[in-house]
Amino acid sequence: MSGDTQALVVVGDRFVGFAAQEGVVTVSQFLTELRAGAYEEGTARAVRAGQGVGDFEWQLVREQLRAHGLEHRMPPVRPGTELASRSECHKCSEPNALIADLRRVDDRLFHAALRLHNDNELLLDHQTGQHVQGMVAVEAARQMFLAVSERFFASAHPERRYYYVIESMNTDFENFLFPVDARIEYLVKTADTSDPERMSFEVEIGLFQAGRRASASRVVFSAFDERTLKPKEHRRAAQAVAHTVADTVTRAAADLREPAGV
Repeated sequence: MSGDTQALVVVGDRFVGFAAQEGVVTVSQFLTELRAGAYEEGTARAVRAGQGVGDFEWQLVREQLRAHGLEHRMPPVRPGTELASRSECHKCSEPNALIADLRRVDDRLFHAALRLHNDNELLLDHQTGQHVQGMVAVEAARQMFLAVSERFFASAHPERRYYYVIESMNTDFENFLFPVDARIEYLVKTADTSDPERMSFEVEIGLFQAGRRASASRVVFSAFDERTLKPKEHRRAAQAVAHTVADTVTRAAADLREPAGV
């Protein structure tokens, strides 16, 4: 590749608003243009996967580049996307996992990449403009503290299963987040892991993109042994049901006493 090689960013179809930027196309737009011969001539352009491009879509992009003899002139580039496991991010559906390439830097600092699937639950009913909605940053912070806790702290007690309880969570939004590469920094401010039945943490989670911090979250949470918290949760749930049933009976009785309308 020559030194004047340019780049083309390909994002998921849900980010069509972001494709208004020069040098950005959605997966569908790219495939349509590719099949129409739009890239047969011109400057060599590396094809970079942005957010919303899953394994299935990326495989298709590579296959089509190869089929048109363009894989060497338009080499596909995709950052690593080793997702946190289901048990780490507490998500049952793969498109809803946001944490990838999680690693420990030192005793207090952890890094990960944001990975946003085109069909993530937070994008299904709200996506306007060019930026990614703020709730993605909030959910990424939540999944990050779960993944770090499960992989690097709870794993010290494999005989236990933990419930995580948020005591406070505050997020400042400092810059727009866009559907391209973003990294997550997780800093442990305080950690009390002396009692394996309840481990307590205060952490800061920053989401960075293009040299700027998009959001900063401060979270105070505890990890309770399931055997400690589950009975309490069950009692509280029973109280909530009893209150709802009693209120329903009271309202029903009051409705029966009301005179029929005319």
